[in-house]
Amino acid sequence: MSDNNDARYGAMVEFIGCFPTISGSPPAGIEELSDGVALFEALSEIAPDYFDPTTIARHLGDNWALKSSNLRKLLRNLEEFYHDVLGKDADFESCIAKVASIARSSDKEGLAQLFELVAAAAVTCDNRSEFVCHIMNMSPENQVQMKGIIETSLSRLSDYDADTGQEDDEVEENEMVFGQDPNAALDIEEDDSLFSPGARSRTYSVNKDEGREELEKALMDAKRELAAHKSQASFVAEDSDSAHKKLKALVGDLQDRLEKRQEELADIEIQHRMASVELEDAKSKVDDLEEKNLQLADDLDVANSKAEQLRKAEATVVSYRKKLEGVSAMNQQMTDLEDQAASYLKQIVELENDAKKIPTMQKTIDELRDQTSAMERESADAGSVVKDSVVEIAQLKTKLSTAESAKKMYEEELEELRAQQGADADDDLGSPMAGLSLSANQDSAATKEKIMRLEIENKSLKEEVDTLQVGAGAATAAAAAAATAAAVSNDTALKD
Repeated sequence: MSDNNDARYGAMVEFIGCFPTISGSPPAGIEELSDGVALFEALSEIAPDYFDPTTIARHLGDNWALKSSNLRKLLRNLEEFYHDVLGKDADFESCIAKVASIARSSDKEGLAQLFELVAAAAVTCDNRSEFVCHIMNMSPENQVQMKGIIETSLSRLSDYDADTGQEDDEVEENEMVFGQDPNAALDIEEDDSLFSPGARSRTYSVNKDEGREELEKALMDAKRELAAHKSQASFVAEDSDSAHKKLKALVGDLQDRLEKRQEELADIEIQHRMASVELEDAKSKVDDLEEKNLQLADDLDVANSKAEQLRKAEATVVSYRKKLEGVSAMNQQMTDLEDQAASYLKQIVELENDAKKIPTMQKTIDELRDQTSAMERESADAGSVVKDSVVEIAQLKTKLSTAESAKKMYEEELEELRAQQGADADDDLGSPMAGLSLSANQDSAATKEKIMRLEIENKSLKEEVDTLQVGAGAATAAAAAAATAAAVSNDTALKD
């Protein structure tokens, strides 16, 4: 039995899914029909004049009150469609009684009964061929199930008579007014038949004279009373009919107001959910902004620390720059002092050289004196003097050549020292900070002192070579003069 019900429910769901007017995806189970939206949209294609899908609430969730409102509206419009268009009637009251269970717990039996009414409306309306085509496009198993559902639903329909329905309403109103059985009027009519002419003749045949006048009087009283009761019943029926209509209109108005309030409540709940979502989004954005603010604050702290380090570095650079300016001034002072020391050293070396020359000059003077005395002594011996002069000239020439070779050697050494001095100067220019070391300055001063000493010695050697050359020339001249004198003396001696 359960499998058969599941097959029936599957056929119902597939049939509803065949309607193109359904918004969203087709229902997956019969429980999804409990809000009445899919059924209402399917009926909007069957009877568009009676079912407007824009008048129902949607996206209801677990709100059973709004679901109940949709289902009641669907049944009310479906009943009007059955009565006005199809001329049929069904057991709508039992469906209305199950609305609450359908809305609350998705009652499958109640949904199946409601679906039978929808299926019966689909196969009996003017466009039934279109909906029969929907059934033919279903799976064979579901077609068989739909056939059984339609047969069951059609068997529960009955013809609707508007007059009968109105008379039934009047009878019910009369029952409420008088609180008696509706056959009471028939009883009155039957009582009235007792006073028909046949009955009176029989009564007269029994006893003509007895109570004739009384019976006629009773008849007239009964007729008057019956007419009064009928008049009163018609008035009461009219009053109860108008009151019933007013009450029905009031109930319909209250129902519409309730549905509107429920729709407004659903809209408010939707707005509340949307506002909650927006609030959550705003909170998440605020959290993101706070995180960004914290990150920016950290970045600002890092930037401030870097700026502080930069200011300290700038102050350090400024102090180093000042120190470099002071070092430059000290270098200039050291250069001036070195120049002054070089000048003093030059003077000292010259004085030392002059002091060194004094013994040499004295010795030269002594030698010249000795030579002069020797020349004077040897003037007599011209030949020996000439020989001595020639030997001395040779020695002087040897000394001269030795002096020239020493001069060349000293010149080469001087060129090497100058080249070395130039390389040291380039190194000093390539590294400006090298002058900051005191030992480097001392090496440079020592090198300069050595160069100056070599230059002075070279100069003194040149002067000594020149002096020797002059002395050699003078000795040659003296030798020549001595030779001449010797020759003259020899000649004189020979002449003597």
